[in-house]
Amino acid sequence: MNEFQAIAVTMALFALRCVLPLALLFAIGYAMTRLANRWESQEKGQSASGAAIPLPMAGAESPVVASALKVPCWVLKNCDETKRARCAASRNPSLACWVALTWAEGRLPARCANCPRYTGAPAVAVGD
Repeated sequence: MNEFQAIAVTMALFALRCVLPLALLFAIGYAMTRLANRWESQEKGQSASGAAIPLPMAGAESPVVASALKVPCWVLKNCDETKRARCAASRNPSLACWVALTWAEGRLPARCANCPRYTGAPAVAVGD
């Protein structure tokens, strides 16, 4: 093997060993950036369609809120038996009604945003 061939083989192996993984790394980074941008645009479209629902805030509990938290949701709202049979809150009495509805529907229902049982609930830390 002459010197030119040895240099050409060394350069090819260098490119294979160093340049190719770098090119692959940049290609994966570009694809991940495009995917993240697409997910963000989809999330903006979804959040614009639904109304923002405030999270419960921790604070001083009023007597009205304290009494509302002790009474079951279906009693507070005077639900009849047929409505209670379909309601996730009455099927899970050990959970707060808004937690049971959130689990059942996949998101917090808009009707819970102004309810004293929801607004009087202590704030939950992210990750709990």
